[in-house]
Amino acid sequence: MSIKLIASDIDGTFLDDQHEFDRVRFQTQLDEMNQRGIHFVVASGNQYLHCTKVMAGITGDLTYVVEDGALIVEKDQVLDSSPIEPELWQEVVTTVMKQPMFADAVIILSGEKAASTNITPQSETWDRTRYFYEKLIHRDDLLSVTDDIYKVDVNWPNLSDVRDKHAALSAEFGDHLTEVMSGLGGIDIIKPHVTKAYGLEQLQRIWNVSMAETMAFGDNQNDAEMLQHAKYGYAMKNAAPEAKAVTSLVTPLDNNHGGVLDMIDRVLNGQF
Repeated sequence: MSIKLIASDIDGTFLDDQHEFDRVRFQTQLDEMNQRGIHFVVASGNQYLHCTKVMAGITGDLTYVVEDGALIVEKDQVLDSSPIEPELWQEVVTTVMKQPMFADAVIILSGEKAASTNITPQSETWDRTRYFYEKLIHRDDLLSVTDDIYKVDVNWPNLSDVRDKHAALSAEFGDHLTEVMSGLGGIDIIKPHVTKAYGLEQLQRIWNVSMAETMAFGDNQNDAEMLQHAKYGYAMKNAAPEAKAVTSLVTPLDNNHGGVLDMIDRVLNGQF
């Protein structure tokens, strides 16, 4: 059975460690995929605006499953949207800000119109945060935000392992929200039904594509369910243990050597 849908995470997967990819090579691939009727899906925990910026200059049909699946956009049309109830994200913000275990956390409310954060433009982490979030705004009082919030991003830029903090947040909010580690010291907090797999499932239904016709790539915990929702769910060679634990498939090349593009070439050249 042929591949009809290819979904890929962005950071640590499609992009190298310098946040770049071979644009000429991918444009050629996308042209061929579009011609053959193969859908390409950008599946990211990041903002829609950020993901479109990453893909700036690439022409052709791209679909976006962003905010870890809380927002699905095709050709600038919103197909599905799952914002968090205000009382829930406000409770998360209050808890993170008052508990010593979560001290020094960068908090970002990823909303429909903008991203709001507790850090200031003078902070040493501002530029790093602004890379991932377009229309980033400092708020003295995050609880006053009125935007629809798709995701609460809680991160510690100087930590590589936040598993203890993830466990604590899961224990605190696990009955009402889902918490997934997204890499780079970050934890994404989203609605319980929201996953990249949820977004993928909606597109499979709309496009009448089966799991057997689906290929997916990811490198972290927030990709795990998506990898399980594709017959050909590949953890990157450089993936975290949480991604590799859910699949027996691993890309031959890592993100710094075009691991996703290599696999797309194999599909298009009949070598898969």
